[in-house]
Amino acid sequence: MSHPLKPSIPHHLEYIITDPEFLIQEFSLGIGAILQESLMVGADIRRFLPELVGSEAIAHQVFQGQLPYFTIKEVAHYGHNNPNHPVYIDLNLERLNPQSLILFINDVTETAILRQSLVQRVNETELLLNALRRSEDYNRRIITSMGDALLTTNLSGNIKTVNPATLALFGYHEAELKNQPLALLFPDGLPTSLEPQSLQATTIHEDIEVNCQTKSGKILTIAFSCGIIHAQGDNLPVVIYIGRNITARKRVEQEINAALAKEKELNDLKSRFIAMTSHEFKNPLSSILMSVELLEEFALTWHPDKRLRHLQRIRQSTTQMNNLLEDILVIGKADTGKLEFHPQPLNLRQFCQDLVEELQFLAGESHEIILHLHGALAPQYDLDDKLLRHTFMNLLSNAVKYSPDCPRVDFRVGEVEGALIFEVEDHGIGVPEEDQPRLFESFHRSRNVREIKGTGLGLSIVKRAVELQGGKITFRSQVNVGTTFTVCLPLEAGWSS
Repeated sequence: MSHPLKPSIPHHLEYIITDPEFLIQEFSLGIGAILQESLMVGADIRRFLPELVGSEAIAHQVFQGQLPYFTIKEVAHYGHNNPNHPVYIDLNLERLNPQSLILFINDVTETAILRQSLVQRVNETELLLNALRRSEDYNRRIITSMGDALLTTNLSGNIKTVNPATLALFGYHEAELKNQPLALLFPDGLPTSLEPQSLQATTIHEDIEVNCQTKSGKILTIAFSCGIIHAQGDNLPVVIYIGRNITARKRVEQEINAALAKEKELNDLKSRFIAMTSHEFKNPLSSILMSVELLEEFALTWHPDKRLRHLQRIRQSTTQMNNLLEDILVIGKADTGKLEFHPQPLNLRQFCQDLVEELQFLAGESHEIILHLHGALAPQYDLDDKLLRHTFMNLLSNAVKYSPDCPRVDFRVGEVEGALIFEVEDHGIGVPEEDQPRLFESFHRSRNVREIKGTGLGLSIVKRAVELQGGKITFRSQVNVGTTFTVCLPLEAGWSS
């Protein structure tokens, strides 16, 4: 089953989706193999993951949004299908949506076993160190057998010893690193947090995440643990660095964060879309309902002119809703790649004159839309009249709507150096500079137009329609001075006749 608000999850991560009571709603295909369990939708997750028993209160805090997430690291899980061989897993519980929690499960058995092996090795080291305190050969064997990179430096930061894991990780030969500054491994120089003078002699500094560079130039993310000890045979202190390559883990974290950010963006767009459509449909529907009720009650006694006014109000409200639906359909087609470019021979001069006449009728006497036809236009151009109409209906109606106190709108059309140039200029409220970078985003509206009705879809439609025709749209604007949009459509061979 699919979940309506499930984020895009990297394929190598497994998950279980539950309700707030830990009842399973959905799980990924590979989860049973990891847990050695036969999961069932509707069952209590604690039946298969008893490690979650006792964490109900914390899970409730996550579901209520009081905690962003809840993590359990390297927990040993004994599955019913293979009870003698535990798997080690990382559990990360997050809120998925108002009805669900999502539990990401990562198999870290190999890492956990290596960590246990390392802990055991360290314990053995301490025992042997008491017996072989001054044995240089013993130390050499320890660092050679480690899977993590290990380096030692003097207090000046010059490398003294490295183990084979260091050479394999960074791609150097031992002679290329010995007596070289540790900063050689860092593209931006040795971080302050790793400088010997920044380390305290009695403290082990753990999990310092930094970017390192291999001999070939590849950038790796390494988690260092380091500390200062005294060298064998003398009292000169040395600095030990143990580094683990966590590049893959960081990449997974970035992918998860990107997926969550995308999910949040989609949820925000959905909320804004619902709010916008609810608001934009409410007023015309109310107007239609009121006029219909009045006509039902008084149509026979009213003067014909009064009946006509209410019929015109119904028509205008219906047109307003139809235009909104048309905008939504165009955006939907553009998002799914179904908005297409179909050029046909078009009399551009007549098209522009008809468009201005239509908009002038809608604007009434409040505005004057002036058409300027520059130069000699060809009798016909191969253009898509639907895309042109989407473009200039929006630009011209915006020019009228956002210049309430400045009645003049100029619409200039001409052919210049193998391209059709269109300009729509108003002398209205303008676009604030801080809103200009987002002007063509769906649902975005400038802060100075909040009291003016609008959907925030028009300019997004315009930009997509222009680009679909191989064109480009630019604008210049100044608050309380006006705005000019310029559309450039290149003319290819055979576009004009």
